[in-house]
Amino acid sequence: MRLPACQIPRQLGGYTLIELVVATALLAFLIQLAVPPMSRMLSDWQRDHATRAITDHLALARSEAIRWSQRVVMCSSLDGLRCSPGTNREWKSGWLVFQDLDGNGQFNSSDKLVVVSHGASGIQSIRGNALIQRFVFMPTGMMASGMGTLEIVPRTGTIQRIIVNRIGRVRLSVGLQAA
Repeated sequence: MRLPACQIPRQLGGYTLIELVVATALLAFLIQLAVPPMSRMLSDWQRDHATRAITDHLALARSEAIRWSQRVVMCSSLDGLRCSPGTNREWKSGWLVFQDLDGNGQFNSSDKLVVVSHGASGIQSIRGNALIQRFVFMPTGMMASGMGTLEIVPRTGTIQRIIVNRIGRVRLSVGLQAA
């Protein structure tokens, strides 16, 4: 006896083992092509994020100095409570911006805290040049500390420099490849 055409069981749809192996190999190949550019893009984003945070806080420090007619200091900080020692050139851990009411260049109870930053993640290093451990803005907006440079070194990609001139203006410069 023959079954009517509507009752004939159809084969179940699926993939063969060979098709799955080929698709998996193709997917693995495409992932290998995509991962290096994605990690480079992430590294560039982290560098740019750190650069933007620092330049924004430099601009804030300068504008607060002009606004309040007070010295305003931006210094590196390891703990978010006080400025790092003068021998520390590393800014990766964070920085403070404060009104230096007593004029000593160090944050203490008599000074007014403007902002605390807890640093940048994914960055290998943020180093100040040998001459700069802090940026000091006078009530005119000019820098008392002279010209300074911060160098942002990502884990991979290009190094970026933040250059602050004597007038307090910020300029960016892209440097060499990070190791």
